[in-house]
Amino acid sequence: MKGFTALANQMPDVLIITVNYRGAEATEAFVQSASVLDGFDLAHIIVVENGSHDGSVERLEPLIRGLDNVELMESAENRGYFGAANWALQQYLARGRKPSWVIVCNNDVVFDDHQFLAKLLQRDLGAAQVIAPAIIARPTGIDCNPFMRKRPSPFKLLRCRFWQSKYYLMWFKQWLSPYVRTARHRLHFTRRSSIPVGRTAVYAPHGSFLIFSRSYFDAGGYIDDGFFLFAEEFSVAEICRQLHLRVVHDPDLRVWHDAHKVTGRMCNRITFEYARQGLEYALRKYFLATKSRESQPLHENAAVAQADNSPRD
Repeated sequence: MKGFTALANQMPDVLIITVNYRGAEATEAFVQSASVLDGFDLAHIIVVENGSHDGSVERLEPLIRGLDNVELMESAENRGYFGAANWALQQYLARGRKPSWVIVCNNDVVFDDHQFLAKLLQRDLGAAQVIAPAIIARPTGIDCNPFMRKRPSPFKLLRCRFWQSKYYLMWFKQWLSPYVRTARHRLHFTRRSSIPVGRTAVYAPHGSFLIFSRSYFDAGGYIDDGFFLFAEEFSVAEICRQLHLRVVHDPDLRVWHDAHKVTGRMCNRITFEYARQGLEYALRKYFLATKSRESQPLHENAAVAQADNSPRD
């Protein structure tokens, strides 16, 4: 672990975990934007180097060495997004620390509001167990949150499965999606009187920037790392649903997201397969589970999921 100095007597209020996989340039921009936030000394950042083996470590080390509350955790293998985040979180918690807020985010995010941390620390820890901030996507300028306002119907899940059934179907959907989002945003803008204003409860937060309150973990919530990629939204939403916890869209907290800067906007066959597997995992665990499985305590489900995990490439 590099860049971690003697902070044993300090208890950061905010832990920020970001995952780097062959995207050192984006990670540098993320860390630099975080370092100028008001209240940055109340935060601790972990950058997980997720098995890039492309020189990312050497590029990031000089920046991280100059910041006492930023550390680099190196994973020899690519653990996936939530896999890497949970790996880092568990190591951090093993030090006996328990921050008020845990942020798990992509590395292609930047802070543009210097008051972001100050605003977050004013939030009530018990009012929302998960916060979905405004994630403004470039180049559309549209908020990615909420990912879903309501739990999907069986028909909507069937539609998701249809798009994920064939590579070229998903490729076409991704090509079309920016135009659809822009048109939908304009339609909603013309009907803005029907759209909730301010902080509102939603079903699913967007996975690129997730804010977990300490009360989420105290209630039994966890970071489900039983999949490699692309099921983050469903897993967090369904864990909150099972535990009767609140997910709140809070547009006063804002970040910018250079969407797909690292992975690319259009899927390839590898990312398509990860997305298909992630959806099938979410459907199997959270939507198609038997009543006996649903009746198990959540911590038992977590143990079963960990036992079922297959090796990651």
